[in-house]
Amino acid sequence: MKALTFLILFILSPVFISGEEVAKLKLRAGRHPGFVRVVLEGPETFIFKGVVSQSGQDISVSFQDFRFSVEDVNLPFAYKIVKGSLVFSPGGFKGFKTALLNSPPRLVIDVYQIEDAKKAGDKIKPLRTKTVIVDPGHGGHEYGIIADTFREKDVVFDVAKRLRALIVKSPTRCFLTRGGDQFISLRERANFSNTKNGEIFLSLHIGKHGDIVIYTPVITGSEIRTEPDDSVQGALMLKTPLLRDAMQKAIKEDLGEDMVSIKPLPYSILSKVRAVALMIELPSFEDIDYTEEFKTAIAHTIYKGLYLYEKSTTN
Repeated sequence: MKALTFLILFILSPVFISGEEVAKLKLRAGRHPGFVRVVLEGPETFIFKGVVSQSGQDISVSFQDFRFSVEDVNLPFAYKIVKGSLVFSPGGFKGFKTALLNSPPRLVIDVYQIEDAKKAGDKIKPLRTKTVIVDPGHGGHEYGIIADTFREKDVVFDVAKRLRALIVKSPTRCFLTRGGDQFISLRERANFSNTKNGEIFLSLHIGKHGDIVIYTPVITGSEIRTEPDDSVQGALMLKTPLLRDAMQKAIKEDLGEDMVSIKPLPYSILSKVRAVALMIELPSFEDIDYTEEFKTAIAHTIYKGLYLYEKSTTN
């Protein structure tokens, strides 16, 4: 343990060459819907002095007269060090936003990419499912998580509407459990889904984690029951793993391998609907900037999960 601690301190601490301080910086990046997140980690005395600027389609991080070296981790773009500046080219983009974070000290740069809306639209493949119910969590006096000007109830309702707009392009009906900013009890949401004969039920929320968490209903230990004793869910429980796996695959393909996890949840609304049901908890407001581009992209990813689920049930 002491050896590991020493190694970490050595990597992230400044070193001295001929009396001149040289910072060892760690650079990593990951692609998200609509943007690339670039993280530069190192000693606080260096990181907090970084100045970010744009020149054409290049982004430069200048550390003035300080010397530094860079250790990179699986970067999706090329970079170079030019006259005390780190310069990288993330591809076509329309702007960026920066943030300084502690523990450990790091400079975060979110680079917003130019998206081809027509190309995204061309990827839509029709569904065969008759009815999908989308349940935007909270509403009314129940705000959910709040961060700055963002409220969970508003964001998930926005994502739900975007998802519905994609679904109804197919000969598939899609209903939202609430039509606006009103409080709907869990029992009312389940009853609404059952009345509409929903075949798939997706409950949308926002969590306090950096990835997307998929929750599955009616749990024994950590596994879904293959022979459920709940007469409401019945044989539908056998299809839940297929929807879960399809949604997980879509998220991994669109957002990355580390952007999704699966957890069991004895969540009453999921076990009371007569549909294949999941709860999808989106990343926290601290980890994701919920731009218009991101909300559209995440709706496309969830739709992709629905399509992959249908594909798996016909094979």
